[in-house]
Amino acid sequence: MLFEYGLAGLLMRTALRVPQNPAVAYGTEVVANYEQLLARATSLSARFQALGVKPGSRVAILMKNHPAWLEIMFGCWHAGLAVVPINVKLHAKEVAHILQDCSPEFMFYDADNPAATEALASVPGTQGITIDTPSYQAWFTQPAAPAVAVQSSSLAWLFYTSGTTGRPKGAMLSHANLLAMALNYSADVEPEGVGRQLLHIAPMSHGSGLYMVPHVLHGSLQICPVSRSFDPHETEQLLTAYDKVSVFAAPTMITRLQASAKGKLPGLHTLVNGGAAMYVADTLRFIEQFGPRLAQIYGQGETPMTISAMPKTMHSVTHPQAMTRLASCGVAQTGMQVKVVDAQGHTLPPNEIGEIIVHGPTVMNGYWNLPEATAAALQNGWLQTGDLGSFDADGFLTLKARSKEVIISGGSNIYPREVEEILLLHPAVTEVSVVGHADADWGEVVVACIVANGDHEQLRAELEQLCLENIARFKRPKKYVFLDQLPKNATGKVLKGQLQAV
Repeated sequence: MLFEYGLAGLLMRTALRVPQNPAVAYGTEVVANYEQLLARATSLSARFQALGVKPGSRVAILMKNHPAWLEIMFGCWHAGLAVVPINVKLHAKEVAHILQDCSPEFMFYDADNPAATEALASVPGTQGITIDTPSYQAWFTQPAAPAVAVQSSSLAWLFYTSGTTGRPKGAMLSHANLLAMALNYSADVEPEGVGRQLLHIAPMSHGSGLYMVPHVLHGSLQICPVSRSFDPHETEQLLTAYDKVSVFAAPTMITRLQASAKGKLPGLHTLVNGGAAMYVADTLRFIEQFGPRLAQIYGQGETPMTISAMPKTMHSVTHPQAMTRLASCGVAQTGMQVKVVDAQGHTLPPNEIGEIIVHGPTVMNGYWNLPEATAAALQNGWLQTGDLGSFDADGFLTLKARSKEVIISGGSNIYPREVEEILLLHPAVTEVSVVGHADADWGEVVVACIVANGDHEQLRAELEQLCLENIARFKRPKKYVFLDQLPKNATGKVLKGQLQAV
């Protein structure tokens, strides 16, 4: 009966089952149990309903990680509203574009975010509410109201893609999409047992926020760092203070944590890598340092966190195919159909590279107000990911590149990731991104953009030798560019387009 209320029903069910379980913590201080979290969410829901906000309306959240995320999200869902998460690193004009595009009734935001106030000034139809203020607390004084029933197909999460190739598009994710994602988490990401805590060091506006859903389902504690962001030292402290902690993080965060850690992170249960596949060298270093506590997922905003997965038990360094499997992003998640196809849409055999397409219960309903883009992305119900990859004979999926990132040199396709994997074998290389530069003779040539320690001239010669020993000559970088850091967008993805202009 509770599931007629969609995702709000998950919180209602957990509060009924384990009301005294700790639900939300700020650093090491627990600030609410599940009974209290539900009370806050239902009070906010009642306020929305008293104001006459119609089911299906949107509410934006532009906040750093904070305990308020949970009460706002579930308060919206309890009232039948859709959440619009916005990355706090976006420019005011980017925030304004999102507000203008989806017309949210309200936006909850941090008072010290100038982009929020500037964007709100240009979009008068959206009312701004700052958190951690008396006026924010006044939103939670309304007596509880009944939950609003929703359809399983009703919009729950309107996620704007990172927009590395143009204006961000709003991927429409339903209650059914996110419930399927939550069930897949238990079946495929942590099948050995879901952690009793979830530490939010990655933005709650993205993957870490989505993973609140399966952890609320399991009655786990949600931990928000006091820094409200990723700080390696604080993360290590929290992974010492708590036990059986799951963490979602991007590869760059994992390598920074690994480099700064003084101990063995005793409270870490599972570190789920997402956003990009980890390089084999980094994976091996992590396992050597912290043990088999790494899981890998592959998803997109259009099929959240749910295309393929490789749980901890699959991260074996002794398996005969260990190096191949560790380079992959695992096998298709439960209930997901994943294919690798050629340009005509024909399924390719193992070890043939093509576009990855996906069909299943987590695939979005489409893009907000963009029917043409929706038709291009969803063909006969299959999501065209734009990612290139291949399956091996055992069903392990390896990503090669975005289709637009393939380098064609002298008529041969070169996949940046395979070159990047080799360059990262050198201990002095901390980050690398391989791109193609236009060339009159070859069409394109391979350029390696590198962040590294030590003498660059000597390193250049050593990297050249490393490539000669491991990959075909035509794949070797023709140019090495050494940088202090790689340019990244608001979600931490490398902006290869900028590197192509270096």
